[in-house]
Amino acid sequence: MNDGPFVLEARDMERMFGPVVALAGASLQLRRHEVLGLVGDNGAGKSTLLKILSGVLNAHAGEIFIDGRAVQIRRAQDAMDAGIETVYQDLALVDTMTAYQNVYLGREELAKHWFPRMFDMLDDRLMRKRAREVIDSLAVKIPSVNVSAKGMSGGQRQCLAIGRALLWGRRIVILDEPTAALGVRESEQVLRVIRELRSHDISVIVVSHNMQQLMEIADRITVMRLGRTIATRAVNEASVSTIVGLITGAIPGDNEKDYENSGSITVPE
Repeated sequence: MNDGPFVLEARDMERMFGPVVALAGASLQLRRHEVLGLVGDNGAGKSTLLKILSGVLNAHAGEIFIDGRAVQIRRAQDAMDAGIETVYQDLALVDTMTAYQNVYLGREELAKHWFPRMFDMLDDRLMRKRAREVIDSLAVKIPSVNVSAKGMSGGQRQCLAIGRALLWGRRIVILDEPTAALGVRESEQVLRVIRELRSHDISVIVVSHNMQQLMEIADRITVMRLGRTIATRAVNEASVSTIVGLITGAIPGDNEKDYENSGSITVPE
């Protein structure tokens, strides 16, 4: 793992919903080839920060840097242009479409020959080939790229959504509760794919409530509470009880002294 310039850095992010404070100076730093866990109780502000990095919401204050360069993320396309792909819990897969069609959804390849291209005909052979290559590179067990998403298991669907990010050259992947509602075997398949992303020059942020899984796959864990970043801990130097203590407030965070008298705030998730 590279300790050099951060591939992604969010500094002092703030966001209000009317009079309600959702983020009050939250920060996050992601290193190259790193899996970073992002944790916090309900209402900590994780989802709000995730949506800002994904371009779904705009921050009211704060800065975002990619490879040390300031970027403006005002919409989802800005995030994708910056190399960020977000895989939400609902995955945004179309059940009636095949695996390869879902991978290329909205980015279909037109036929190369001029005549079929005149009629906007697609190059299905090329799309099937490339989809198969990216799925194989992650060792995802999908019997065929021609099978519909509806016929896939939850783990296969999650891995397919991750593979889509890889195919489109994303350097940063944000995963929102990637193993929620999955069984033990399917969860392990998804966790293995997350580990494999490091070898593809991809850095990952995993938002999860499953502390045990994060301790298995993450390099560091960032803890949020009440819209603020409380602490970041290296997994090999922390325990589950330490992280849980930071989440609940039983263990003071690194930045607590800066705002311990600032009063309470209400933070929606």
